[in-house]
Amino acid sequence: MRGNDCFEIDTRLVIKASQRSSHSYRQFSEVADTVADRLLERLPLLGMKPARILDLGTGDGRNLATLKKLYPSALIVGADICQSSLLINRQNQSLFSKIAGKSPVLVCLDAMRQQPFAAESFDLIVSNLLLPWVHPSEVFAAELNRLLATDGAFFLSSVGPDTLIELRRAWEKIDTAEHINAFLDMHDLGDVLDRAGITDTVMDTERLQVSFTSVHKLLEDLAGTGCTNVLTGRRKGLTSASVRDQLAGHYVSAAVMEDDKESIYATLEVVYAHGWKGKPRLPHGQQIVSLDDLRQNLTQENS
Repeated sequence: MRGNDCFEIDTRLVIKASQRSSHSYRQFSEVADTVADRLLERLPLLGMKPARILDLGTGDGRNLATLKKLYPSALIVGADICQSSLLINRQNQSLFSKIAGKSPVLVCLDAMRQQPFAAESFDLIVSNLLLPWVHPSEVFAAELNRLLATDGAFFLSSVGPDTLIELRRAWEKIDTAEHINAFLDMHDLGDVLDRAGITDTVMDTERLQVSFTSVHKLLEDLAGTGCTNVLTGRRKGLTSASVRDQLAGHYVSAAVMEDDKESIYATLEVVYAHGWKGKPRLPHGQQIVSLDDLRQNLTQENS
């Protein structure tokens, strides 16, 4: 199955799309907010008491208040590549600080995969729907492992390959260009995390059908949250009105809501993952032996 590493992402376009949508994002963020809430409600199940938390891809900071409520004594850092989102975030945190008495630290990143933090800086890393916009995924996983302290945990959400499958199929009836990112399969993501050194990874998925009044409204929602075509191999130029009409026709013919013929639906395959950073792995054939064990072995050999 194709993963998102088959499609190279232009980080500059990701930043541009994020900047462009930052002021409209809150109008179209219902789906992303729902996924975030379902991700964050899993945190108390671990019974952790992290001292340092990173919200990676924090955007306008909606999730920071929940993290602060769950872990009031923790140092919380929100990081993102979008400066305009962080400005909105900072304004939100000014109100937050008046209520909670302490604002999270906000950090603007040069790129999603170049984190300006020392190794083992965080006990908990949370990331909502960021992974689909990072290429390659191995770099993202390696950074998770580098930034986590030993026995630290991460929680992330992403989307699987069936996400926007109706839109993908509609485009395939028009041309052969790539209009939608190829999202990483749950099992492939698990392999990527394992190779990075993450242990005891738990994965699960849920399939959502989101209704829209029209294909135009679906595309408007995607653009409003910065979810546009950021592939380096994308076909450049504006989509003509006639092509948009063709797209809508193909889409509607295959994805009309059964209980509401005036609406269409879009599939969202949500992937949730959490895991731990274990102790460093040794090269094959090597092992760590405590001094007490070594002494005991030597005593047994000499007796």
